[in-house]
Amino acid sequence: MKDHHLKAWLSLVETGSIRGAARSLHLSQAAITKAIRELEQDLDAPLIVRSSRGVTLTECGHQLTMRVRLAQAQFELARQDIRQLQGGKEAHVSVAVTPTIYVSLLPDVIDAFRKRMPLAELNLEEGMMPLVLPALRDGSIDFAVAAPVHQALAPEFSFEPLQTLEMIVGCRPGHPLAKATEWEQLLDCEWLMHLAPGSHHTDMVGQLQRAGIPVPQRIITTNSFGVTWNLMTRSDALLSCPAAWLSVQPYAQQVTRVPLRMPLPSITLGILSLRDTPLSLAAETMAELFRREIAAHGKKLATGG
Repeated sequence: MKDHHLKAWLSLVETGSIRGAARSLHLSQAAITKAIRELEQDLDAPLIVRSSRGVTLTECGHQLTMRVRLAQAQFELARQDIRQLQGGKEAHVSVAVTPTIYVSLLPDVIDAFRKRMPLAELNLEEGMMPLVLPALRDGSIDFAVAAPVHQALAPEFSFEPLQTLEMIVGCRPGHPLAKATEWEQLLDCEWLMHLAPGSHHTDMVGQLQRAGIPVPQRIITTNSFGVTWNLMTRSDALLSCPAAWLSVQPYAQQVTRVPLRMPLPSITLGILSLRDTPLSLAAETMAELFRREIAAHGKKLATGG
Protein backbone atom coordinates (compact mmCIF):
# COMPACT_ATOMS: atom_id res chain seq x y z
CA MET A 1 0.00 0.00 0.00
CA LYS A 2 1.68 3.18 -1.20
CA ASP A 3 0.94 6.87 -0.96
CA HIS A 4 -0.49 7.11 -4.48
CA HIS A 5 -2.90 4.28 -3.67
CA LEU A 6 -4.24 6.14 -0.64
CA LYS A 7 -4.54 9.44 -2.51
CA ALA A 8 -6.47 7.72 -5.29
CA TRP A 9 -8.71 6.00 -2.76
CA LEU A 10 -9.60 9.15 -0.81
CA SER A 11 -10.21 11.09 -4.00
CA LEU A 12 -12.52 8.30 -5.19
CA VAL A 13 -14.43 8.41 -1.90
CA GLU A 14 -14.76 12.18 -1.98
CA THR A 15 -15.83 12.46 -5.62
CA GLY A 16 -17.87 9.27 -5.84
CA SER A 17 -16.55 8.16 -9.23
CA ILE A 18 -13.45 7.04 -11.10
CA ARG A 19 -13.85 9.99 -13.46
CA GLY A 20 -14.14 12.47 -10.61
CA ALA A 21 -11.06 11.07 -8.87
CA ALA A 22 -9.06 11.21 -12.10
CA ARG A 23 -10.09 14.83 -12.69
CA SER A 24 -9.27 15.78 -9.09
CA LEU A 25 -5.78 14.28 -9.20
CA HIS A 26 -5.08 15.22 -12.85
CA LEU A 27 -4.61 11.56 -13.76
CA SER A 28 -6.17 9.24 -16.29
CA GLN A 29 -9.15 7.09 -15.36
CA ALA A 30 -6.99 4.06 -16.16
CA ALA A 31 -4.44 5.15 -13.53
CA ILE A 32 -7.15 5.49 -10.87
CA THR A 33 -8.68 2.14 -11.81
CA LYS A 34 -5.27 0.49 -11.60
CA ALA A 35 -4.55 2.02 -8.17
CA ILE A 36 -7.89 0.82 -6.77
CA ARG A 37 -7.41 -2.65 -8.24
CA GLU A 38 -3.93 -2.86 -6.68
CA LEU A 39 -5.39 -1.79 -3.33
CA GLU A 40 -8.00 -4.53 -3.53
CA GLN A 41 -5.32 -7.08 -4.43
CA ASP A 42 -3.09 -5.91 -1.59
CA LEU A 43 -5.91 -6.16 0.95
CA ASP A 44 -7.45 -9.25 -0.66
CA ALA A 45 -10.90 -7.71 -0.31
CA PRO A 46 -13.47 -5.94 -2.52
CA LEU A 47 -13.57 -2.22 -1.75
CA ILE A 48 -16.11 -0.84 -4.25
CA VAL A 49 -19.11 -1.89 -6.30
CA ARG A 50 -19.25 -0.25 -9.73
CA SER A 51 -22.51 0.81 -11.39
CA SER A 52 -23.74 3.26 -14.02
CA ARG A 53 -24.24 5.84 -11.27
CA GLY A 54 -20.69 5.66 -9.98
CA VAL A 55 -19.19 3.56 -7.22
CA THR A 56 -20.48 2.37 -3.86
CA LEU A 57 -18.18 1.44 -1.00
CA THR A 58 -18.34 -2.05 0.43
CA GLU A 59 -18.11 -2.60 4.18
CA CYS A 60 -14.40 -3.21 3.70
CA GLY A 61 -14.19 0.05 1.77
CA HIS A 62 -15.82 2.00 4.61
CA GLN A 63 -13.38 0.50 7.11
CA LEU A 64 -10.41 1.39 4.91
CA THR A 65 -11.67 4.96 4.54
CA MET A 66 -11.89 5.47 8.32
CA ARG A 67 -8.36 4.19 8.86
CA VAL A 68 -6.82 6.11 5.97
CA ARG A 69 -8.35 9.36 7.18
CA LEU A 70 -7.01 8.69 10.65
CA ALA A 71 -3.57 8.00 9.20
CA GLN A 72 -3.70 11.28 7.29
CA ALA A 73 -4.63 13.09 10.51
CA GLN A 74 -1.62 11.50 12.24
CA PHE A 75 0.71 12.60 9.43
CA GLU A 76 -0.61 16.14 9.82
CA LEU A 77 0.02 16.02 13.58
CA ALA A 78 3.58 14.91 12.86
CA ARG A 79 4.05 17.90 10.55
CA GLN A 80 2.74 20.23 13.27
CA ASP A 81 5.06 18.74 15.90
CA ILE A 82 8.10 19.10 13.64
CA ARG A 83 7.22 22.70 12.80
CA GLN A 84 6.88 23.51 16.50
CA LEU A 85 10.22 21.84 17.27
CA GLN A 86 11.78 23.92 14.51
CA GLY A 87 10.31 27.09 15.94
CA GLY A 88 7.19 27.19 13.79
CA LYS A 89 3.91 28.57 15.06
CA GLU A 90 1.41 26.21 13.43
CA ALA A 91 -0.64 24.03 15.75
CA HIS A 92 -4.20 22.76 15.82
CA VAL A 93 -6.09 21.21 18.73
CA SER A 94 -9.63 19.86 18.60
CA VAL A 95 -11.23 18.80 21.88
CA ALA A 96 -14.69 17.68 22.95
CA VAL A 97 -15.68 18.69 26.48
CA THR A 98 -18.56 17.62 28.69
CA PRO A 99 -20.85 20.36 30.09
CA THR A 100 -19.34 19.92 33.56
CA ILE A 101 -16.04 21.15 32.14
CA TYR A 102 -17.24 23.97 29.93
CA VAL A 103 -19.39 25.52 32.65
CA SER A 104 -16.51 25.40 35.14
CA LEU A 105 -12.85 24.88 34.25
CA LEU A 106 -12.71 25.51 30.52
CA PRO A 107 -11.98 29.28 30.61
CA ASP A 108 -8.99 28.75 32.93
CA VAL A 109 -7.63 25.94 30.76
CA ILE A 110 -7.93 28.02 27.60
CA ASP A 111 -6.27 31.01 29.29
CA ALA A 112 -3.32 28.86 30.36
CA PHE A 113 -3.09 27.26 26.92
CA ARG A 114 -3.07 30.64 25.18
CA LYS A 115 -0.14 31.75 27.32
CA ARG A 116 1.84 28.77 26.02
CA MET A 117 0.56 28.65 22.43
CA PRO A 118 -1.06 31.99 21.59
CA LEU A 119 -1.28 31.31 17.85
CA ALA A 120 -2.60 27.75 17.94
CA GLU A 121 -5.88 27.03 16.21
CA LEU A 122 -8.38 25.71 18.75
CA ASN A 123 -11.65 23.89 18.08
CA LEU A 124 -14.09 22.93 20.85
CA GLU A 125 -16.99 20.49 20.58
CA GLU A 126 -19.75 19.53 23.00
CA GLY A 127 -18.83 16.18 24.50
CA MET A 128 -21.95 14.09 23.87
CA MET A 129 -20.78 10.48 23.63
CA PRO A 130 -22.62 9.50 20.39
CA LEU A 131 -20.68 12.28 18.64
CA VAL A 132 -17.39 11.89 20.50
CA LEU A 133 -16.64 8.25 19.64
CA PRO A 134 -16.97 8.59 15.82
CA ALA A 135 -14.98 11.83 15.95
CA LEU A 136 -12.14 10.09 17.80
CA ARG A 137 -12.21 7.25 15.29
CA ASP A 138 -11.81 9.47 12.25
CA GLY A 139 -9.35 11.87 13.88
CA SER A 140 -11.56 14.97 13.74
CA ILE A 141 -10.98 15.49 17.48
CA ASP A 142 -7.77 14.77 19.36
CA PHE A 143 -9.32 13.77 22.68
CA ALA A 144 -12.35 14.38 24.88
CA VAL A 145 -12.73 15.42 28.48
CA ALA A 146 -15.85 13.45 29.23
CA ALA A 147 -17.60 11.06 31.57
CA PRO A 148 -18.32 7.95 29.50
CA VAL A 149 -19.65 4.69 30.81
CA HIS A 150 -16.06 3.53 30.48
CA GLN A 151 -16.74 -0.11 31.38
CA ALA A 152 -18.66 -0.38 28.10
CA LEU A 153 -16.07 1.35 25.90
CA ALA A 154 -14.70 -0.58 22.93
CA PRO A 155 -11.05 -1.73 23.23
CA GLU A 156 -9.98 0.82 20.62
CA PHE A 157 -10.51 3.62 23.16
CA SER A 158 -8.38 4.58 26.14
CA PHE A 159 -9.89 6.27 29.20
CA GLU A 160 -7.80 8.01 31.86
CA PRO A 161 -10.02 8.58 34.95
CA LEU A 162 -9.36 11.84 36.76
CA GLN A 163 -12.26 12.59 39.13
CA THR A 164 -15.42 10.90 40.41
CA LEU A 165 -18.43 13.24 40.38
CA GLU A 166 -21.44 13.05 42.68
CA MET A 167 -24.76 13.18 40.82
CA ILE A 168 -27.86 14.92 42.14
CA VAL A 169 -31.40 15.66 41.09
CA GLY A 170 -31.72 19.34 40.21
CA CYS A 171 -34.79 21.52 39.76
CA ARG A 172 -35.61 25.19 39.41
CA PRO A 173 -35.84 27.30 42.60
CA GLY A 174 -39.40 27.26 43.89
CA HIS A 175 -40.20 23.85 42.39
CA PRO A 176 -43.13 22.14 44.20
CA LEU A 177 -40.87 19.18 45.04
CA ALA A 178 -37.72 21.12 45.85
CA LYS A 179 -37.68 19.60 49.37
CA ALA A 180 -38.58 16.03 48.42
CA THR A 181 -36.52 13.35 50.16
CA GLU A 182 -37.94 10.13 48.68
CA TRP A 183 -37.37 8.86 45.13
CA GLU A 184 -41.01 7.80 44.83
CA GLN A 185 -42.10 11.43 45.20
CA LEU A 186 -40.37 12.27 41.92
CA LEU A 187 -41.60 9.44 39.71
CA ASP A 188 -44.62 11.29 38.32
CA CYS A 189 -42.58 14.35 37.35
CA GLU A 190 -41.32 15.24 33.90
CA TRP A 191 -37.63 14.36 33.53
CA LEU A 192 -34.99 15.61 31.09
CA MET A 193 -32.63 12.88 29.90
CA HIS A 194 -30.01 12.27 27.25
CA LEU A 195 -30.74 8.62 26.43
CA ALA A 196 -28.21 7.89 23.71
CA PRO A 197 -26.13 4.69 24.09
CA GLY A 198 -23.27 5.23 26.51
CA SER A 199 -24.76 8.31 28.19
CA HIS A 200 -24.94 8.76 31.95
CA HIS A 201 -28.74 8.92 31.90
CA THR A 202 -28.99 5.66 29.95
CA ASP A 203 -26.63 4.00 32.43
CA MET A 204 -28.54 5.45 35.40
CA VAL A 205 -31.87 4.10 34.12
CA GLY A 206 -30.27 0.71 33.56
CA GLN A 207 -28.80 0.61 37.08
CA LEU A 208 -32.15 1.54 38.63
CA GLN A 209 -33.96 -1.16 36.65
CA ARG A 210 -31.41 -3.81 37.61
CA ALA A 211 -31.84 -2.85 41.28
CA GLY A 212 -35.62 -3.17 40.99
CA ILE A 213 -36.15 0.56 41.55
CA PRO A 214 -38.96 2.15 39.49
CA VAL A 215 -37.86 4.65 36.86
CA PRO A 216 -39.61 7.81 35.66
CA GLN A 217 -42.06 7.32 32.81
CA ARG A 218 -42.48 10.93 31.67
CA ILE A 219 -39.19 11.65 29.94
CA ILE A 220 -38.24 14.40 27.50
CA THR A 221 -35.19 13.25 25.54
CA THR A 222 -32.69 16.06 24.93
CA ASN A 223 -29.28 16.12 23.30
CA SER A 224 -27.72 19.46 24.22
CA PHE A 225 -26.85 21.31 27.38
CA GLY A 226 -28.58 24.51 26.25
CA VAL A 227 -31.95 22.89 25.61
CA THR A 228 -31.77 20.81 28.78
CA TRP A 229 -30.81 23.70 31.05
CA ASN A 230 -33.39 26.05 29.60
CA LEU A 231 -36.21 23.55 30.17
CA MET A 232 -35.06 22.67 33.68
CA THR A 233 -34.83 26.30 34.82
CA ARG A 234 -38.11 27.39 33.20
CA SER A 235 -40.41 24.46 33.88
CA ASP A 236 -41.07 21.79 36.52
CA ALA A 237 -38.91 19.21 34.71
CA LEU A 238 -36.20 17.49 36.77
CA LEU A 239 -32.63 16.75 35.77
CA SER A 240 -29.93 14.39 37.04
CA CYS A 241 -26.74 16.45 36.88
CA PRO A 242 -23.32 16.73 38.57
CA ALA A 243 -23.30 18.40 41.99
CA ALA A 244 -20.39 20.49 40.65
CA TRP A 245 -22.88 22.69 38.81
CA LEU A 246 -24.02 24.05 42.18
CA SER A 247 -20.66 25.77 42.64
CA VAL A 248 -20.50 27.61 39.33
CA GLN A 249 -22.14 30.98 38.70
CA PRO A 250 -24.58 31.85 37.26
CA TYR A 251 -25.76 28.23 37.16
CA ALA A 252 -25.75 27.87 40.95
CA GLN A 253 -28.47 30.52 41.20
CA GLN A 254 -30.66 28.73 38.65
CA VAL A 255 -30.79 25.24 40.18
CA THR A 256 -31.77 23.74 43.53
CA ARG A 257 -30.64 20.37 44.80
CA VAL A 258 -33.49 18.02 45.68
CA PRO A 259 -32.39 16.51 49.04
CA LEU A 260 -32.98 12.85 48.19
CA ARG A 261 -31.96 10.22 50.73
CA MET A 262 -31.20 7.80 47.89
CA PRO A 263 -27.82 8.44 46.22
CA LEU A 264 -27.66 8.40 42.42
CA PRO A 265 -24.94 6.51 40.48
CA SER A 266 -21.79 8.64 40.28
CA ILE A 267 -19.88 9.32 37.08
CA THR A 268 -16.15 9.40 36.39
CA LEU A 269 -14.63 12.35 34.57
CA GLY A 270 -11.47 11.81 32.57
CA ILE A 271 -9.61 12.00 29.28
CA LEU A 272 -10.90 9.81 26.48
CA SER A 273 -8.72 9.15 23.44
CA LEU A 274 -8.04 6.64 20.72
CA ARG A 275 -5.79 3.88 22.05
CA ASP A 276 -2.25 3.68 20.63
CA THR A 277 -2.69 7.01 18.83
CA PRO A 278 -0.25 9.62 20.18
CA LEU A 279 -1.39 13.19 20.68
CA SER A 280 0.38 16.09 19.03
CA LEU A 281 2.53 18.33 21.20
CA ALA A 282 -0.21 20.96 21.24
CA ALA A 283 -2.95 18.46 22.12
CA GLU A 284 -0.83 16.90 24.88
CA THR A 285 -0.21 20.38 26.27
CA MET A 286 -3.96 20.97 26.39
CA ALA A 287 -4.59 17.55 27.98
CA GLU A 288 -2.03 18.23 30.68
CA LEU A 289 -3.69 21.56 31.50
CA PHE A 290 -7.02 19.77 31.92
CA ARG A 291 -5.35 17.27 34.26
CA ARG A 292 -3.87 20.10 36.31
CA GLU A 293 -7.11 22.06 36.63
CA ILE A 294 -9.20 18.99 37.47
CA ALA A 295 -6.70 17.99 40.17
CA ALA A 296 -6.67 21.52 41.61
CA HIS A 297 -10.47 21.70 41.83
CA GLY A 298 -11.12 18.06 42.70
CA LYS A 299 -13.29 18.60 45.79
CA LYS A 300 -15.44 21.27 44.18
CA LEU A 301 -15.94 19.11 41.11
CA ALA A 302 -16.66 16.00 43.14
CA THR A 303 -19.38 17.37 45.42
CA GLY A 304 -20.01 20.97 44.42
CA GLY A 305 -18.64 22.09 47.77
